[in-house]
Amino acid sequence: MNYRHAFHAGSFADVHKHALLLGLLRLLQKKDTPLCYIDTHAGQGFYDLSRSPAQRTLEFRSGIGPLMKAARVNHPWLEDLLQAVRDLRKTQGNVELYPGSPVLAYALQRPQDRSVLMELHPEDVETLKSWAHRRPHVEVHWRDAYEGLPALVPPRERRGLVLIDPPYEEERDDWKSLQSLLQAVIRRWPSGVFALWYPIKQQSQVDRFIKSILQRGMPGFVTCELSIQP
Repeated sequence: MNYRHAFHAGSFADVHKHALLLGLLRLLQKKDTPLCYIDTHAGQGFYDLSRSPAQRTLEFRSGIGPLMKAARVNHPWLEDLLQAVRDLRKTQGNVELYPGSPVLAYALQRPQDRSVLMELHPEDVETLKSWAHRRPHVEVHWRDAYEGLPALVPPRERRGLVLIDPPYEEERDDWKSLQSLLQAVIRRWPSGVFALWYPIKQQSQVDRFIKSILQRGMPGFVTCELSIQP
């Protein structure tokens, strides 16, 4: 497992993904009943944009950077994201930090809710465990998502959201593996909400993937794509 999300922290793709994550959680929390948030590729929790590797790619300059400087934003999900960034920077005393999905989800977590976080990279999972220490109702698993997710669903809460955010490494062929994973976990937990992030590097590859998902009969499939390229 060589992928490190720190290279891409705060990018436009991160902002898009995280705004949707917070929005989905807000919608699920309209009911008072407990819910479970499951993160299959949780990373290290939060990232320092002033250090390498974020400084090597500078992807945050087209994402959270200009958004934080905006005079206003016109959507409550983006407001939630910006508030979470401000809160993290204030509590940690570092104005260069950016929260990953576990920290963002925890910012909205209610006393009756629970977070289950998986991460395979040995260094990142230790950093994640350090952040999660003494935070109630947060579990961290050093575990491969393709094995772990089917074993963890359905959760005891019976309601919840799964964020699936794999690295799409060529040697693993995540595009193909995800099809079987989604089919298996939806069969086990048909009432769950599954949010899958994917990169758009080759549109034909994305189209083939979505076509395959639809052919497998997975219900309620909605896409929300964003490109900053003309």
